[in-house]
Amino acid sequence: MPRPAVLLHRYRDRGLLLLCVILAFVLRSSSEEFRFQLARRSATVFYAPSDGLTWLGHTLGQWGFENEDLRARLRDQEHQWAHIQEVRRENDRLRGILGFSSSQAYQFLPAELLSYPLTFQDRNLVRIDKGSAHGLEPGMPVVGYEGLVGRVEFVEPHRSQVLLLSSKTFTLGARNLRSRILGAFKWNPRLGFHVDRVDPGLDVQVGDRFVTSGLGSEFPGGFLLGTVREVKHTPGSLRMEILIRPAASLSSLENIFVVTRVGEDAAGFPHDTEAADKGEAP
Repeated sequence: MPRPAVLLHRYRDRGLLLLCVILAFVLRSSSEEFRFQLARRSATVFYAPSDGLTWLGHTLGQWGFENEDLRARLRDQEHQWAHIQEVRRENDRLRGILGFSSSQAYQFLPAELLSYPLTFQDRNLVRIDKGSAHGLEPGMPVVGYEGLVGRVEFVEPHRSQVLLLSSKTFTLGARNLRSRILGAFKWNPRLGFHVDRVDPGLDVQVGDRFVTSGLGSEFPGGFLLGTVREVKHTPGSLRMEILIRPAASLSSLENIFVVTRVGEDAAGFPHDTEAADKGEAP
């Protein structure tokens, strides 16, 4: 006796034909509304995968457009933020320049950089566009609106060389604005900017500001040099190591001024306003 699987394979085509004939007869004898509903539901089943893929593709494409639009808006916001930051920095510089112009005890000559040190030999020299024709003389202080930058070293009729504070030959008398102790402001490769010749145990704290003392140099007192960033007490040493964060950023000079006149009543710049607010002596 043949197995059911063999019988099903043998009579498959006839069975399908018979089923189609029965379905055709049923559909022919059914109402038009029934045939319409059946056709619609059959189409829904057959086309559902295609419609789903179409919807998914459309949705993913829409999300892609939205993501690209959001990226463009983010880039625009980043550009606007960078512009705002640059405007803020420019405003800070302008406030500093206005502070210079409002000081009656000083006369400042604005100067532009002609060159910045690019070689080892000239690493501590910058050239500016003002010279003897503008009243400049060797030794005049050069400042940024943050603090002291250097001094005029060599003068020509229409340009000059400025020696920066980072030169090893540059030593200035310095005074702590808070405790009033004195020291020598210097630079060397090991320590960077520091104040030397201060005995251990004297009152120096992180955050203290040092200014030119006006003693033993051609520089008037009161020009801001920098802020104490670290105080080192080495056992057995006769001196403290007072490390200084310079007030003026020598690596990013923009607006610089030559101090061509200092009045007798000058209390120092640019710290004088803050000192007056705190009741500190000049």
